[in-house]
Amino acid sequence: MRPIRLDLNGFGSYADTTTLDFSDVEFFALTGPTGAGKSTVLDSICFALYGRTPRLKGKLDFTIAPSATEGSVRFVFAAGANRYVLTRTLRRSKQGQVKTQNAGIERLPADVDVTDANELTSGLGTPLATGANKVNTVVEKIIGLPFEQFTKSVLLPQGEFAQFLHATAAERRNILENLLGHGVYADIQRKAAARRDHADTTRKTLDAQLAKIPTVGDADLSHAEGKVTELDDLSHTVRQRAEELDNLTTTVTNLRERLTALDADLSHLTYVKRPHGLDDLTERFNDAAEKVAAKAADVENAEADDERLREELAGLNLAVITRRIDAWHQLHECENNINLGTEMVDALKGEISEQRELVDAAREEVDVQTQQVEQARLVDFAGSLRDQLAEGYPCPVCDQEVDRLPKRDINHALHDAQQAVGLAKQELEDAEKNLQSNESKLITYETRLNERLAEQKRLKRKLAEAPDLAQLQEQQERAEAADSRLKASSTTLATARKALRAAQKRRDTIENEHQNAWHDFRHARDQVAGLNPPVAPDDLHTAWGELVDWAKARHADTRAARDEVQRELAASDDRAGALRRDMAGALAEVGVKAPTGGTGTDYITAHLEATKDARFRLDGLRESRQRRVDLESEIGRHVREWEVAKALADHLKANRFTGWLLSEALDELVLGASQTLNRISNGQYDLVRRDNEFWVIDHHDADLARPVRSLSGGETFAASLSLALALSDQLAAMASGGTALESILLDEGFGTLDPDSLDAVATTLEALTTDSNRMVGVVTHVADLANRVPVRYEVTKGVRGSRVEKLVN
Repeated sequence: MRPIRLDLNGFGSYADTTTLDFSDVEFFALTGPTGAGKSTVLDSICFALYGRTPRLKGKLDFTIAPSATEGSVRFVFAAGANRYVLTRTLRRSKQGQVKTQNAGIERLPADVDVTDANELTSGLGTPLATGANKVNTVVEKIIGLPFEQFTKSVLLPQGEFAQFLHATAAERRNILENLLGHGVYADIQRKAAARRDHADTTRKTLDAQLAKIPTVGDADLSHAEGKVTELDDLSHTVRQRAEELDNLTTTVTNLRERLTALDADLSHLTYVKRPHGLDDLTERFNDAAEKVAAKAADVENAEADDERLREELAGLNLAVITRRIDAWHQLHECENNINLGTEMVDALKGEISEQRELVDAAREEVDVQTQQVEQARLVDFAGSLRDQLAEGYPCPVCDQEVDRLPKRDINHALHDAQQAVGLAKQELEDAEKNLQSNESKLITYETRLNERLAEQKRLKRKLAEAPDLAQLQEQQERAEAADSRLKASSTTLATARKALRAAQKRRDTIENEHQNAWHDFRHARDQVAGLNPPVAPDDLHTAWGELVDWAKARHADTRAARDEVQRELAASDDRAGALRRDMAGALAEVGVKAPTGGTGTDYITAHLEATKDARFRLDGLRESRQRRVDLESEIGRHVREWEVAKALADHLKANRFTGWLLSEALDELVLGASQTLNRISNGQYDLVRRDNEFWVIDHHDADLARPVRSLSGGETFAASLSLALALSDQLAAMASGGTALESILLDEGFGTLDPDSLDAVATTLEALTTDSNRMVGVVTHVADLANRVPVRYEVTKGVRGSRVEKLVN
C-alpha cells in the first residue's frame, strides 16, 4: 500500500478541507508542535482503510472536528499495479454520538489524474464495495493484512512502536503467515483432503455405475449384428410386396366405393314408387271447387239481405229513439214535480206569513208584561231597598249603620208579573224558532223548484225538434222489428260464411295433396337425377307413370353391374390376403410380428421399427462395452488421484511444513533486522532469536546476550525500527504474492536516539527509499532528522483548526 493523496474535511482537528499530496514523495516527515495534528494524519489514513484507529481504540467520538457535525476522509492509494479511492463519512447525532454514515471504495482508471480534485468524482471508477463492513473486507484483501497486523508492520503508531518486537510467538506467526502468504499451505492441505475425499466418493459412484452396466461379450455383439443384417436383406422384398399390396388395396378401395355407389343407386331406384290416392285426386279437387262456388253464392245472397235490412234500419236509430222517449218521460215527470213544488212553496209562504203575525203578537205581549213588572216594582220600591240592607253596614238612604234588619213583606203582584213576562218570552222564542225553521224550509223548496224549472228548460230545448211521444213510440216499434229481422239475417250470413270457409279448407287440403304429390315426384326424381331419368311432362299421372317404368328397367341393369363389381372385389381381396400372409411369414422368420390386415405401409413400418430396434440394441451393446471401458479407465484415474491427494494431505496435515517455512522466514527477518540494528548502534548490538523470543548480543559488554525487554527506550526504538524495516524490505521480497509492503509509516520515538544513532537511522531510511522503492513517512519533533528528509509537511494549529503546508528541503 502506497499513499497518493489524502483529503480531510472536519476530521479530528482539521475543520476545513485539507489535502496532502504524496504522489511525488518517497521520503517525508510530518513536523510541528505537540498537539498540532501530526498523528491525526496517520490516524485518518488508518481510519480510511479500516474504519478505526489504534490511538482511539475503536472509539469515534473525537474523530469529528469539535465545531462540525460531519466529517469525511478521502484516501487515494496504490497497491500493486492498481490505484484505489476510499471514502468514509462520519456524522455526529443530536446526542453527541459519532457513527460512520457512508463508506465506499472504487478502483480508478489508469488515466485519472489523482492530483486534480475535479477528476476524483463519485462513480468515476469501478465500484468494489459500499458499507463499512464490506469495505473493510475488500481493503484486507487488497493490502493483505488485517488491522492488527497492519499497525505492527506498516503503520507503527505512537506508543506502540515496539509491538512486533514484544509480540508473542503466536502473534508473530500470524503476522508472518499473512505477510508471506503461508496460509496457502493450509489451504493446500484442506484442498488436498477435499480432493482425496472427492476422488474416493467419485470412485465409489463410478463403481456403482459400472455394476449397473451389463457385460457385453463377442457372441452378444455377433448375434445383434446378424439380426441387423437379416432385416437389411429383407428390406427389398418387403418394399416390393408392400407396393403391390398398396396397389391392390387401392383397387379394392375403388371397387368398394363403386359397390357402395351401386348399392345407393339401387336403393334410390327402389324408392321410386307411385303414391297411393293419386287416381281420384283430380276428381276430389273438382268436387271441392264446385262446393266452394255454391257456398260463395249462398254467402252473396245472405249479404244482400243483410245489406237491405241495414239500409231499412239506417233511418230508424233505435238508440236515439229510445233516448228521446226517455227525455219526454223525464219532461212530464219534471213538470209534475214543478206543479207540486209550486203548491208546496205557496202553502209554506202562507204559513210563514201567519207565523210572522204570531211573532209580532208575542213581542207585544212581552212588552205589556214588562210594563206590568215595572209598575209592580215601583209599588214595592221600599221593599227593594230593604233587600239592599245588611247588618253592620250603612243604610243607602240615611247612611246610618244598620244594627238589625227590618221585617220584609212579600209583594205578590210583582211576582206574578215577573212570571207572566217569562211565559211571554218563552212564547216569543218558540214562535221565532218555528218561523226560522219554515223560512229555511222555504229556501230549500224554492231551490229545488228552480232546479226543476232549469231541468224543464233543458229538456224542452232537447226535444224542440223531436217528434212527439206518440210518433216516437211508433218509430220504436218499427225499429225493434227491423232489428230483430237484421239479427236473423246476420245469423244466416255467419252460417253461410262458415260453410264457405269449410268448403275452401277442404279444397285447399286437396290442393295441398296435389302439390305434395308433385313434391314427392320431384324428390323421387332428384334421388336418381345422376342416372339421367326421363324429362317429366306437365301431367302428374303421366309423369309418375314414365318415372316408375324407367326406374324398373334401370334397377335391373344396376343389379347386374353390382354383381360384376362384387366378383372383382372378392378376387382382389383374395390376392391381397395372400400377399399379407407372404409378408407376415417373411417377417416372422426374422422375429418380427406383422400387423393383421394392414396396408403395405404398415408392413414397411413394422420392418423399419424392427430394424431400428435391432440397430438400437446393437448400438446399446457397443455403447455399454465402451462405457465399461471408459468407466474402468476413469476409476483408475480417480484411484491414482486419491492416492496422490491422500499423500499430500498427510504430509501437510500437522503443519510441520508451514512451521518450517515460518521458522526460516523469521530467521531471515532476524538476520536483516540484526544488520540494520548493528548499523544504527554503531556495531554495539546484533539481534538473535532464541526459543522463539528476540534477544540482543551486546558487543560492548563481552558479547552478553539479553532479552529485548531489558533494553532502554532508545535501544528498544532502534531494535523495533530494525524489525519494521526488515519487514518492509526483506519479507516483502519473500512474500508469495499476497502482500506487498510498499510503504512504512513511523510515529515518534526518534527523540530517544543519540546523535550517532539518529544519523544511522536517517541513513537507513534514505537507503530504504532508494534501494527498495519503498515510501517512508515519519512523525518527528527532532529537527536534525526533519532537516534530512527531502519533503516536510509542516502542521500548525490555529483558531480554525489544523492546517498543513508542504515544504521541500
